[in-house]
Amino acid sequence: MLKELNKIMIAQVNFKNLISLLGINKRMDDYMTNEVFEETQEDKVESNSDIPVEGNELLLADNVLWHDLLFYVIAVITTLTLAGFYLLNQSSGGNAAWVGLPLDDGWIHLSYARSLAENGWFYYNPGEAEAGMSSPAWVIILGFAYKVLTPLNVSPQWCAKGLSLLFAIGVPILVYHLAKALKLDRKWAWAAGLLAILEPNLAYGNVAGMEVSMFTFLTLLALLLSWYERYILAGLVLGLMVITRGEGTLNALIIGIIPLGMLYFKGHQNLKFIDKNELFLGLKLFLPSFLLGIAWVIYNYSINGHPLPNSYYVKHNFALGYFNLENIINVIQGYLGHLLLFKGIMLPLTITLLIIAIYALYHNKQLIMSIPLILIPFIQLYAFSINIKVLAVATPWTYFTRRYMDFIIPILILLIIVALDFLWKAASRSQNRFIITSTPLLMYVVIIFITINLFQFNKVFIEEYSWNTDNIEKVEVEMGKWVRDNIPANASIAVTDAGAVRFWSRPDHRIIDFMGLNSYRCIGRPSTELLKEFKPEYAVFFREAVSDSNLYHELHSVKTIRNTVLGGNELVAVKVLNLSSTL
Repeated sequence: MLKELNKIMIAQVNFKNLISLLGINKRMDDYMTNEVFEETQEDKVESNSDIPVEGNELLLADNVLWHDLLFYVIAVITTLTLAGFYLLNQSSGGNAAWVGLPLDDGWIHLSYARSLAENGWFYYNPGEAEAGMSSPAWVIILGFAYKVLTPLNVSPQWCAKGLSLLFAIGVPILVYHLAKALKLDRKWAWAAGLLAILEPNLAYGNVAGMEVSMFTFLTLLALLLSWYERYILAGLVLGLMVITRGEGTLNALIIGIIPLGMLYFKGHQNLKFIDKNELFLGLKLFLPSFLLGIAWVIYNYSINGHPLPNSYYVKHNFALGYFNLENIINVIQGYLGHLLLFKGIMLPLTITLLIIAIYALYHNKQLIMSIPLILIPFIQLYAFSINIKVLAVATPWTYFTRRYMDFIIPILILLIIVALDFLWKAASRSQNRFIITSTPLLMYVVIIFITINLFQFNKVFIEEYSWNTDNIEKVEVEMGKWVRDNIPANASIAVTDAGAVRFWSRPDHRIIDFMGLNSYRCIGRPSTELLKEFKPEYAVFFREAVSDSNLYHELHSVKTIRNTVLGGNELVAVKVLNLSSTL
C-alpha cells in the first residue's frame, strides 16, 4: 500500500503542481494540462501505426509552437525584470547602477568601438592602431550600436549594457532548446531555462556591458546547431566565437571535432586519410574559424609583433607552465566554490548530479553528441589555471575575474537538469520503496537550497553591481572628465587604468597605458623606466604610485568611500616634474 501511495506522490508532485504552488495563474495550469494531453497523443502515435501521423504531427507542432512561445515570453519578462533589480538598485547612494559600467575594461572596448564608428579603424589614440581589445567581434558590434544609437541620445554606457542584455535574453532560450534536444521532459526544459535566467553570475553579466553574454550565447548556439547538423551555420557561429573571446578557440575545437570524428569513424574501419565528405564537413565547421582567427592573428602581429592581443601578455602568468596542480585546485575551489550550484549542501549534491548526468547521457545513447557539455567546463577551468595565478579559497572572485568562466554556468545547469530528469523517470518506473520515497525528497532538497542560494546570491550581487558602477563613475569617469577639462591640448598622459580616462579625455590627448593593455611596449616594465622613455607631461595613477613629491606635483584627486573594484581607493592626476633631475 505504501509503495503504491509513493508512486502516486511521484506522479502528482510534478512541475505543474510546483508552478501552481508558486502562484502562477491558471493559464500555466492549462498549459501543463495541454502538455499532458500532448504527451498522451504522442504515445498513442508511437504505439499505433494505424493512426495518420501527418495530421497528428501538425496538431502537435502547433502545440509545441505555443508552448515554446509561452516560454519565450516568460523568459524575456523574467530576464528584464531581474535586470531591473540590478539597474535600479541604489545601495551606493545614487543611480550609478543605471548610468554606469561595473568595469573600466568596458570603457576600453567603448574607446575602440567609438573609434571604429567615427574613424573606421581600431585606434586607441587617434590615428594610432592598437591591439588593446580582447574581443574584436564585440567591438565591431558595439561600434555599430554606438554609431546608430548615440545620435538618438543613447549613452555610450547603454549602448554596451543594452547590447549585453540583448544577447542575455537569448541564453535561457537556447538552454531551453538544448534541454529539448536532449529529449528532456518539457518541465525540465523550463527548469533549465529559468535557472539560467535567475543564476546570479549570469544575471550580473547581463547588464555588465561586456562581451560575456554574447560569448555565452554563441557557445550555446553553436552546440545547438551542431546537434541539429546545421553545420554551415554552426561553423559561422564558431568563427564568431573565436574572435569574441580567446577561450572560443578551445570551444570551437571541442564542438567542431565531435561531428567530424563521428563521420570519420563511421566511414572507416581503420585509420585512413579523410574522404571527400569528411573534408567538406571539416571546411564547413572550421573554415570560418580559421579565416577569422588568422585575420585576428595578422592584425595583432602587425601591431605588437605577436599573434595575440596585448591583454594576453599582460595577464598571462608564464611561470604557471602547462600544468600547475596548486593553481588548478585554487581555481576549482575559488570559482566553483562561489557558485550557488556548489554552495553549502549543494556541493555534494551537485557533484553527485554531474556524475549521474554523465551516466544518464550514456544510458540514453547521447554521450557522444554531449561530449562538449562534459569537456568544455573542465578544459576551460584547466586553461584558466595555466593563464592566471589565483590564491586559495580567499581569492575575491569579483566579476573582474568571474567573467572569464561564467559562460560554463549554463552548461553545468544543463548537466544538472539532465540528472534530475533521469532520476525522476527512473523513480517513476522503479519498484524499489527507497527510490520511490527518496526521489521527490531529493528534488525538494535541491529546489529549496537552489532557491535559498538564488535569493542570497542575487541580493549580494545586486549590491555589488551598484557599488562597482559607483566606483567606476565617481572615480574613473569623473577623472576622465576632469582631464578633458583641465589638462592642455596635445598633452601626453601616463595612466594605469586606461578605459574611462581615454574615452572621456580630449581626442588630442595622447594616453600612454603603463599597464600595457593598449601600449605593448609597456608590458611588465617599471613605471620609472617608462617615465624616462615616454616622458609624459602628466600622469593619472592611484595614490600608492605617486608618493614621491620630487617626481610629481599633485593637481587633482578623486576617491571612493568604499572600494569594491578599483586598483586603489584614490585616483590622482599629477604633473610630472623634470625627469632628468629625479630619475
